[in-house]
Amino acid sequence: MKAVDVGRLPGRTLKAGSTLYRIHRARHGAWYFDASQRGRFNPTGSAGRGTCYWAEDPLGAWVEAFRTLMTLTTDDVEARALSTIVLPRELKVADLAAKRALAAGVTVALTGGPDYRPAQALADGLQGRKDGVRYRVSHDLSGKLTAVGWFGDAAAPRRSARLPKPKTAAIPEDLADAARREFGYVIVPAPV
Repeated sequence: MKAVDVGRLPGRTLKAGSTLYRIHRARHGAWYFDASQRGRFNPTGSAGRGTCYWAEDPLGAWVEAFRTLMTLTTDDVEARALSTIVLPRELKVADLAAKRALAAGVTVALTGGPDYRPAQALADGLQGRKDGVRYRVSHDLSGKLTAVGWFGDAAAPRRSARLPKPKTAAIPEDLADAARREFGYVIVPAPV
């Protein structure tokens, strides 16, 4: 796969007041900047940097969290929480979901393929240039759900005025219902 031309990527500004969503393990906080090689847009060549993944819609957060695990137990769902943030400031991201991103070399293989190395190289190239990346959720075959990989210092941050405080709650039943209806997720009672 040809490298993406970072200089030609279209940008997007997520306005202050925009809302983002994240489903995560309930026992952990919402903020965690992953620096492992397991995340698609995790920078791997930028020491001490990681990515925290959010979605622009609660259903996008669901699909990002559960991916292709189509049969879940109630324990699987109850072990997670939905966090919501409202951006206190603008977030400048490279918009990989824009049609013009093709001219920079962005393809579905980059944003949804099994090889994360090109996307991680892109994340490396964006450090110091953008706050993150906006992309289509890879497991949404309609291509309508979008997510944001927000770059930051690796691991769970200490409380910071630059990061919005999340509102965290149990995953609402209407979100689980939408996941069932729109994607075919099945939620069964946990074994006793």
